[in-house]
Amino acid sequence: MTLRTRTYESENSYKDVFKLILLDVERDTALENPLFGNLTVETNKPWVGIIDSGNGTFKILRTNSFLPFRILEGNFFDIFIHGEVSVDGNKTRIEVKVGLSWVSAIFLLFTYLVPILMLTTFIVQNDWTDVQGLIGWVCVFSLIPTALLIVQLNRTEKLICDLLCVREHVPKD
Repeated sequence: MTLRTRTYESENSYKDVFKLILLDVERDTALENPLFGNLTVETNKPWVGIIDSGNGTFKILRTNSFLPFRILEGNFFDIFIHGEVSVDGNKTRIEVKVGLSWVSAIFLLFTYLVPILMLTTFIVQNDWTDVQGLIGWVCVFSLIPTALLIVQLNRTEKLICDLLCVREHVPKD
């Protein structure tokens, strides 16, 4: 589930971009699909993933510690990165898609779906006192994960800029 797509321009060459990626990414050939998350690889590098410089693509995930420490670090969701590197004239273009793992996407779906179904049920039953009580619950339990996801996406985007040695994304025409 792709949430954001960003295009970056780099002054580094095609080969240099992949050298930069290889410095901070632990290659894992067993990693077939980063969408599923819950991956374990022992590494000191901040990223883990598949790098295919021949095709100009990479699929990476941010490494996470165990659950309690992970939450303290602000990594609430498994976010994956899929990038494509290409040469456009004298500049190197990097298109990066940022998305959620299936586990995180299902969690967010239930975060929104359950309150909406409960709200619909109370409205159909004409139980307006429960509707009023549920509105506060919906605001707290639906908006908090959304805010945490936005914060984590913004932080991940900055980390990607650092990884690729680029400043900010180039808006599409």
